[in-house]
Amino acid sequence: MSYRDLIDKIILSNEEFILELKKLLIEKNMTALDFSKKTKIPESTLYKILSDPKKDFRISTLRQIVKTIKDMEEKKFKVDTIGIITTREALDYISKSIKVKEKTIRIKEYPATTIEEEIVQGINAQKEGVKGIICGPVAATTIEKVVDIPVISIRFEKELLMKSIKNIVNKI
Repeated sequence: MSYRDLIDKIILSNEEFILELKKLLIEKNMTALDFSKKTKIPESTLYKILSDPKKDFRISTLRQIVKTIKDMEEKKFKVDTIGIITTREALDYISKSIKVKEKTIRIKEYPATTIEEEIVQGINAQKEGVKGIICGPVAATTIEKVVDIPVISIRFEKELLMKSIKNIVNKI
C-alpha cells in the first residue's frame, strides 16, 4: 500500500479512504498519536477523520496526510537505492552496493522469472522507495508505463552476446 492507493480511495468514498488510511498506519506500525505528531495534524482532528466517514475536513489536512505518507515512503531507504529485476541466478552476481561518482548506491534485488513477475516487482520497487529500476528490455516498456521512477532496460552488448553464442555452441 502506498500514498497512491490512498489517493485512489479518496476518489471512491470517505469509508474507503478511512479504511486505507488505517491499513497504512498498521503497515507502518504507527498509532494515530504517532501519525498526528508526524503530520502535525491535531490528534483530535485525526481521530475524527479516522472514526467518522461523514466528517468533512480541509483540503490542507488531506494534503498533509498524503504528503507525510509519501515522504515516509521515499525515506524508507537511507541511501539512494536502485532496484534490479532479473532472475535469482543473475542477481547472485550483483553486489549489494556500488560507488558511483563518490556516492554509494544501494542495490535492491527483485527476483522474477516471468514478465508478469517483473511488472509486479517493478510496482513493488517503486512502493518501497527505490529511485530507479533496471530490468529486461521486454518488461521495461511496460514497467515504465506504470511507475513514476526512471526505468532502464538491460542492453545486450555484442561481446556478451557472442560469448553466449560460443558457450551454447560448446554445449551442443
